[in-house]
Amino acid sequence: MDPQFPGVDLSTGLGTDLGGDTGVPSFFVVVFVVMALVGVAVVLGGVRTSVRARRRSQDAVRLGTEGVTTTGTVVDNRITSHHEHRMTFSPVVRFEAGGREVTVVGEQVWNKSFVTGRPAQVVYDPADPDRAHVRAEGGSLLGNGPTGVFVAVFGVAFLVVVVVMFGLARSAFGQFP
Repeated sequence: MDPQFPGVDLSTGLGTDLGGDTGVPSFFVVVFVVMALVGVAVVLGGVRTSVRARRRSQDAVRLGTEGVTTTGTVVDNRITSHHEHRMTFSPVVRFEAGGREVTVVGEQVWNKSFVTGRPAQVVYDPADPDRAHVRAEGGSLLGNGPTGVFVAVFGVAFLVVVVVMFGLARSAFGQFP
């Protein structure tokens, strides 16, 4: 140990203070902390996605009982580009409400484009026709709710693995002082 830099073993370049009483070198503690932060971010992202999907679903149910149902036409697709050159499509639907044309983007997502000119069921709020839910042919009717739950569960599993790995590291480094 260097007296000027307590907790740093200059022969290995690894600190020892961050591990506290765990006996795990600080480099590994930092790695485990970063992994845990990634796991927490994944859990929070999954929960956020599920909550948003649930709110949209509840809004659609409310509109189903209080709204007006009509038939619109798919006029375009909103394309969302994802990593690795993958794209998803959401239908852009036009319908008539209260004597005016309204265009909305549906919440449905599909890996293929929606066919323009095809009919789509629309439920909208008569007081605010821009607040509408679309069900076009094709696409996912489940929305992002199940995806969010899956991501959150994966994040929790990842955190469990990180904790187990940290425990194994503590016992391994405790055996080799």
